[in-house]
Amino acid sequence: MFLEQRDELYRSSILKLLIWFAIGLFLVMGLIIYQLYSTSVQLYNHNLDEWLRAETAQLQAIVDTEGVDAIQQNINNTQGDSRYIYQFVHHASPTPTNTAATAYPVIAQIKQSSTNTDLPDMRATKINLPDGLELVVGIDQNRYQSFKKQLDSSVIWGTFFPFIALCLIAILIAVYILKRLNLVNATMNRVMLGERNVRLKVGPDMNEFDLLALHLNSMLEQMEQSESKLKSLTVDIAHDLRTPMGRIKLRIEDLLYDESLSQQHTEQLDNIQSDFSLLLETFNGMMELYHLENGGTPINKEMCDLSKIVRDAIEFAEPTVADKKQTLHFTEEMPCLLYANPSLIFRAVFNIIDNAIKYTHEGGVIEVIVDCFGVVVADNGRGIKPEDRERALGQLVRLDPSRTQHGFGLGLALVNTVMKLHDGQISLSDNYPGLRARLLFQEKLDPEL
Repeated sequence: MFLEQRDELYRSSILKLLIWFAIGLFLVMGLIIYQLYSTSVQLYNHNLDEWLRAETAQLQAIVDTEGVDAIQQNINNTQGDSRYIYQFVHHASPTPTNTAATAYPVIAQIKQSSTNTDLPDMRATKINLPDGLELVVGIDQNRYQSFKKQLDSSVIWGTFFPFIALCLIAILIAVYILKRLNLVNATMNRVMLGERNVRLKVGPDMNEFDLLALHLNSMLEQMEQSESKLKSLTVDIAHDLRTPMGRIKLRIEDLLYDESLSQQHTEQLDNIQSDFSLLLETFNGMMELYHLENGGTPINKEMCDLSKIVRDAIEFAEPTVADKKQTLHFTEEMPCLLYANPSLIFRAVFNIIDNAIKYTHEGGVIEVIVDCFGVVVADNGRGIKPEDRERALGQLVRLDPSRTQHGFGLGLALVNTVMKLHDGQISLSDNYPGLRARLLFQEKLDPEL
């Protein structure tokens, strides 16, 4: 899941904010650790100097009270486990290189010289002995380097690994938040695609995501109630108007048989009757869609042959094809048996073919193909723009701004509803030129059964 969402994770503003927070925290931690590092090094060097001063003072006291032989005996007794390095040097010996003339013999950093390789690199001081010798007391530089190496390792582990841990925690937090937001987006997309009774899961914690889900669920419920009331009101109006309009249509038909009317009045009444017929068809279509979507119309399914239904729809549409001098080809690539309602499937297939005929120019070509997935209707007409295809499946949607074609935008809406009732879908794509409409069915039966 993480790998599938890498691009989305990289674009996430949440992850960017968390990473910037981790970087800021890393810089603050780095400054604090650097200060601790510097203080530790200075304190360690200070302790080394204090050890040297204490050891020098003790040896000087032995020399003053007991003599050189006593100090030699003391050095021999502690040589095995002492942290110090002791070296007797004659006054005539050259001064070691890289020493601080103002500090030495108090405290100095001594390195080997080309003339004296007996002294290792060390931090040291010295004692003047009565017999003309000098006793150099030092601490090996390797001890300091070992301490510094351990301290450097601790700084690295204490700085970079917490930063990596912070980055990983930031990624995990971002993934968790994106997962919750994607769930909200997916639910909203389902609502936008026409699904109803879709709700977000509300957890028992009632955190900010649960409150968001609760508010969105309440909003969706109110929207569905408003939509249901609006549809119910529209259908009630259509139902109430259908009866008086039917009566008006019958009275117009009676007037058309009146021989005393002039030719002009007869033509006007005939146009009025055609308009009333279109209105009645629209009201009937709205009521049919409402009952189908709300389960008001029982749907009896049976095994049916899609090719036979398509042939019946083509036969029903042939007069219109002939009037527009169009060419309609039918191809059955593979048989397709459905467990469906034949009447509704016929309506859906006929509406698709009728739309292809309606929006294809005279002399155009329409091709109808049945395969194992369903039926395809392709034409070389004007087509539908990609940005309008989803909207074209809605009710009362007219994509023809000039209104030159008859209709009220219920044809594709009926097809979409019929396909949903059969667990199928309608997809619209380019036919280059024209439109390619596919009715894809899920409830198919094996032709060999």
